[in-house]
Amino acid sequence: MLLTLERAYLPNCTIGQLHVPGHWTYATIERPWKGNQPFESCIPEGVYDCEAFSGNRFKDVWKLKDVPDRTYILIHQGNESKHVQGCIAVGKTLSDRRFFVNDSVKALNELREILPDKFQIRITVKRPEYP
Repeated sequence: MLLTLERAYLPNCTIGQLHVPGHWTYATIERPWKGNQPFESCIPEGVYDCEAFSGNRFKDVWKLKDVPDRTYILIHQGNESKHVQGCIAVGKTLSDRRFFVNDSVKALNELREILPDKFQIRITVKRPEYP
């Protein structure tokens, strides 16, 4: 399975639309682009292999593999860019404030039902069409 994350870079965060083939589109929020700095920046565009992951803090999430100069980049719950340190937080929709994703836990639970243990994600830059 290949997921696509279309991003838009904003000064204080990176927002996006995560397209899951045959299912819904989810909203995402990440740190702003800051040259791939660990803990401060979203990761570079590209295609990444993902696998199921459970750690001490985040259970039943997914880890992106082989991210250049980065480790433990996860897809997990969170509502604002401050809730991630280079990871991707997923939600059902983007808030009217545009710096907040709604219903993150619900979105993550839905993804747990539909995503396999291993898949790929293509991260691209495109201005999403948000209302």
